[in-house]
Amino acid sequence: MKVTEKNGYKISELTLGTVQLGIPYGINNKYGMPSDKQAADILQTAINGGIISFDTAKGYGRSEAVLGDFFKGKCVEKTLITKVEFENETTSEIKDSLFAKVKDSAEVMGVEKLPLVLLHSENYLDTYGQFLIDALKELKSEGLVNSVGISFSDKSKMIELTDPEIFDSVQIPANMFDNAEIKNGKIKELSDSGIAVYVRSVYLQGLFFMNTNTLPPILQSAKPALDKLHALAADNNLSMAALALSYMRAIQGITSLVLGCETPSQLEDSLSLFNMPLLSQSVVDRIMEISQEVEPVVIRPWEWNK
Repeated sequence: MKVTEKNGYKISELTLGTVQLGIPYGINNKYGMPSDKQAADILQTAINGGIISFDTAKGYGRSEAVLGDFFKGKCVEKTLITKVEFENETTSEIKDSLFAKVKDSAEVMGVEKLPLVLLHSENYLDTYGQFLIDALKELKSEGLVNSVGISFSDKSKMIELTDPEIFDSVQIPANMFDNAEIKNGKIKELSDSGIAVYVRSVYLQGLFFMNTNTLPPILQSAKPALDKLHALAADNNLSMAALALSYMRAIQGITSLVLGCETPSQLEDSLSLFNMPLLSQSVVDRIMEISQEVEPVVIRPWEWNK
């Protein structure tokens, strides 16, 4: 597993997403939330496979606690990344709230200093503005975190909001359907400015693996494009997972892909895909063409349950 150092900490090219360890997650999740024993087996599989970076959040149920319990007493290299959320704080309360949340996350996960803390939404910058930015700067200056960043859902303001003088990292959704920032070069632009780019939703919450004949009504419009991707994968003797992951690995500027799993065997499968050759440019171009057929709702999972 390739490991790089950026912004003062190490990152594996695969970051294990741990939302599944804390809450049931994903439209194609067949197993629900794993037991403590199953979660420990997943984390050990990650360590054995060379993964050192782990993505979690306060909003992921027991995920932080599961990580803390697993790593307690273990001398293994790890980079724990968490996210903070805000609800009804006033601007005068935002600093104390931020500091309290970060300190609590560090305590729960058993570390003195967190390598990276992300805002769980870009909208917090609209709500709290300079008050939040000043608090984040102070968080770093006081040594509670090494880096701060933003986890984006709406990527329209990604370049505008990601000031490299303040933020060291971003996390964004991107995949074979959701690839505008690949086409317009924004991912490479961020990386070239020194920002670590984490990409989640590589499998679009499992949509790429679903039977296209049993899609929920809101996703019926995705059937033609999904069928074309399945055919493309078959023509190249690839699984859909291999097609999706190899496509993202071919993109310049991505620091790490954030992948979750429900079982150790799923993670082992993902690890094996990192040893595969990258896709040819013709296959990449074909995926780009197919993605243009997809309706906006398909790449907005937060709208699927409306």
